Amino acid sequence: MMPRTLTLTFAVTVSALLTGCFSDTDTLCEKRKECFSDTLDVQSCEDDLRAWMERQDQDRRRDKVAECADCLGGHTCSQIRTACIGACMGVP
Repeated sequence: MMPRTLTLTFAVTVSALLTGCFSDTDTLCEKRKECFSDTLDVQSCEDDLRAWMERQDQDRRRDKVAECADCLGGHTCSQIRTACIGACMGVP
C-alpha cells in the first residue's frame, strides 16, 4: 500500500509542476500575441520557451518564466512595458 501511495503522490506532484509550466508559457505567449505581435504563432512560442527552460539551469528558468507570466497576467498591454521589464528580462 505504501509504494502505491508514494507513486501516486509523485505522479500528482510532477503533473502539477508540468501544468504550472505549461500554463505559464501559455500566458506569456498569449499576452505577447495580444500586445506585441498579432501574427505570433502561440504554439511555436510555447515550444521555444519550453525548450529554453529545459536547456540548463532549469529551476531558475522555470521560476523566471513563472515570474514573467504572473506579471503579464496582472497588467494591461499598456502597463506591461514599464511594470514587467524586470520580471521578464532574460526570457526569450
